[in-house]
Amino acid sequence: MSNETDICSEKPSLLSLFWEWFKISLFVVGGGYAIIVVADEVFGRKRKWLAEGELLKHLPVISSIPGLVAGNSAIYTGLKTRGRIGAIVSLAGTALPSIMIFLCVSVFFASIPKENVWIDGAFLGLRSALSGVIAGTIWRTLFKSCADWSAGIGVRLPEISWKKRLAAVSATVAAFVLAAAVAHDSLISFLKFGCIAIGGGFPLVPFYYHAFVGPDAALLNMSPEDFSNLMALTQMTPGPVSLNAATYFGYAMDGIAGSIAASAALLAPSYFMLSAVLSGLDRLRGKPAVRFFLAALKPVSVLLMSSALWKFCSLSIWGFSADGGFVFRPVAAALAVFACVMMVKRKLSVMALIFVCASLGALSAVIRCGGGIEIPGGLW
Repeated sequence: MSNETDICSEKPSLLSLFWEWFKISLFVVGGGYAIIVVADEVFGRKRKWLAEGELLKHLPVISSIPGLVAGNSAIYTGLKTRGRIGAIVSLAGTALPSIMIFLCVSVFFASIPKENVWIDGAFLGLRSALSGVIAGTIWRTLFKSCADWSAGIGVRLPEISWKKRLAAVSATVAAFVLAAAVAHDSLISFLKFGCIAIGGGFPLVPFYYHAFVGPDAALLNMSPEDFSNLMALTQMTPGPVSLNAATYFGYAMDGIAGSIAASAALLAPSYFMLSAVLSGLDRLRGKPAVRFFLAALKPVSVLLMSSALWKFCSLSIWGFSADGGFVFRPVAAALAVFACVMMVKRKLSVMALIFVCASLGALSAVIRCGGGIEIPGGLW
């Protein structure tokens, strides 16, 4: 495997880059931290377009730039492998599944069944799988060689001609001019949201609530119940959570053009900011202070992944009932342990683990063995 400081030896085609991100965004549920773990596996270990563990190593930088973690990860991958055009293509691959799926959700939102035993079981299995995958990733990250902790920043971007840069910038500007002409409200609103989405999409939820919920909301007048159902659906469907919500809100404001404009506007600020940051790091990568600073961020990556692990475990392995009782789900715990072991031993790919655990979760729900063991609130 080549050193991270070198440009990847096998340059992927733009179509391959788009397709890999499209598949990840289409099948991974749970938001950016789940997506970046799967992307690191696909682009580092399987495709070897990046160094193994490179995305996770740079997670503190990726999550500190305004934008969604999934979108920033796509931008990083595209920039590292194919320059700014690659970043745009990767972003498109990440966003398209969310736009397609949530356009359908937007059209049929009122008639979507909120409870289904097969779907509930499959998503429980899927969240359990992601708990195990993240736990396995943390385990492998903690026990990497000490050389990894000071390996340098590994951000060198491929050189591209000024003509290609001009073409990429011109296409981006033209797309935004067209979007502004067709869906001005959605574009402007979500450009603002994209500038304040630091640390992923979940910090945007209170801003979404303020802008879209209640009779005094500035952009829409959703009921709190509809907003709650929408947020649940964004976490149950593939793709970044806040991007899914942006697709719905854009559709509600300006139709199909609004959903596309809102999704693009939410991701655009991170493209420009992360491109500038990584270009700056590329120029400064030889400075000892920069190398030391970014190497010292690796424990932060583990902490960020640990917070994502806690979130997924609380959504699958344990939880709380309506009366305050503690609920433990043995089947979900077993699936998470299975996924963790497979991840550490590398017996199955991440995508295969997701499908297997989702299928087992649906089966357990149908045969009624996937329920939880509840401890009443007064006993713990």
